[in-house]
Amino acid sequence: RTPKPRIGFASYFAPQPPLWNDPLLLRDDAMAADLADTMSDARAIVMRGNGCILTGATVEEAIVMAFYLEEAAKTELAVMATGQEEKSLVYSDQQAEARAVSSGQIFERMWDYLTHGDPEAENI
Repeated sequence: RTPKPRIGFASYFAPQPPLWNDPLLLRDDAMAADLADTMSDARAIVMRGNGCILTGATVEEAIVMAFYLEEAAKTELAVMATGQEEKSLVYSDQQAEARAVSSGQIFERMWDYLTHGDPEAENI
């Protein structure tokens, strides 16, 4: 199961990222093609037992998407723990689309936040 758009960070993956429900690592072209078909045009795909794959126009944007997906997953787990999933906020498609903006240098600002004080970030 993957996170629903319950917070702003999750809106970038609305309605929710697809799940690659195979615990095996991708080891051949056929599996990779199946994963790509499952991912389609989504920003991310969650791989059962193996993390996720994300997209971004830049390395920085892809890293920001990883942070957003992790926060979305933490929120989904917290909601599940309450037992109130059906009562919890889920953005509509229109709300998620309006919230998932890229203006205002949002990805660049988040990248700066994530890499503040990291000398290796300057080499990317």
